[in-house]
Amino acid sequence: MRLVVVILLALLAGGGPVPPAALTRSAATSPAPVTATPPMATPAPVRATPVPMTASPAPAMAIRTPTTATRVPATATRVPATATPAPAIQPASGPPVRLVIPVIELDRILVPVGLDRKGVPVVPDHDVGWYNLSAAPGQGENVVLWGHVLRFRNTPHIPAPFARLKEVPIGAQLILYSANGAAHTYVVTRQIWATPDQVEYILPTGREQVTLVSCIGDKVIVNGATVDMTHRLITIAEPA
Repeated sequence: MRLVVVILLALLAGGGPVPPAALTRSAATSPAPVTATPPMATPAPVRATPVPMTASPAPAMAIRTPTTATRVPATATRVPATATPAPAIQPASGPPVRLVIPVIELDRILVPVGLDRKGVPVVPDHDVGWYNLSAAPGQGENVVLWGHVLRFRNTPHIPAPFARLKEVPIGAQLILYSANGAAHTYVVTRQIWATPDQVEYILPTGREQVTLVSCIGDKVIVNGATVDMTHRLITIAEPA
């Protein structure tokens, strides 16, 4: 490459042809041709250092529920020891033996009665009956009494025990006397007209009350002799 450059310079300077010695000297001093750089060897691929499995553990799932989140406390449904216990049913002081309603001047001995073979209530002719399948005073249940409101034809001189029961106003007092002499005072709170088939009024109620059952309404002659009435008057009294 230098030899060519020297010849070109000599020609341009007008010095004539270059002497052979120059060519020889130039050739002698000319360095060895530059050998092309051999291709670089392909380096070995760099291996990524594996991440240890314990280096950064995966976080817990965001929707994971803590173990205590839905745990029900052991005392959640336990009844507190200080809770008020259910009241015990008071012992009865014996069956009722006497009924007094001052406002209508009623003072009658009670006769225990039940049901006949057909399941129909037995009503005394001239007395007030205490239904012996109902409660006694002070027992915390329904005390059921019943009686007639019409006189019997064969004994017209004996008044019916409940003839004036429809005159009892709301708020009036009645007293029941038990076999042991205890007096139980009640106050009339309701009077209801019911049909003869509404027997729910003589059933247990779950609370202390007195239910008096009598007839009321239109008179109906049955078989030409028996007189009946269309409705029943239900008089309810509660403890005073």
